[in-house]
Amino acid sequence: MISFSFNNIKKLPIVGVLLLVGGVMLSSCQESLEDRAVRQAKEYTERYCPTPVVNYSRTDSIVFDQKRHVYIYYLSFCGMLDDQKVVDENRDRITDMLTQSVRESTGLRNFIEAGFKFEYVCHSEKTPKKVLFRIVI
Repeated sequence: MISFSFNNIKKLPIVGVLLLVGGVMLSSCQESLEDRAVRQAKEYTERYCPTPVVNYSRTDSIVFDQKRHVYIYYLSFCGMLDDQKVVDENRDRITDMLTQSVRESTGLRNFIEAGFKFEYVCHSEKTPKKVLFRIVI
């Protein structure tokens, strides 16, 4: 049986100590920002989607496109917002609200600083294949 105590560190050459400390540090930092984005999007989708309807919309899923560095949020518009005419009349307001939510999200700060984009693809709840609104922020 191998036992280890901090007293044994004194017996290791300095190179061994550096390798031991470096190995521990590197093993905790192996996940790239892109890999983290993929993992977090998948975990959120599996755990929370579809989300409850809030403000006539629901998040159906989130994915991260590694080639384009884009988080893609798939939403469904429900109720009175599930109408192309209403969406068109409120396009600027919807754009402002989504842009503000991205800018103010502390959870997205690292991704924003890395230059990632955020795309919202908003489908009709009544007609799921119909895209009512799409924007890249």
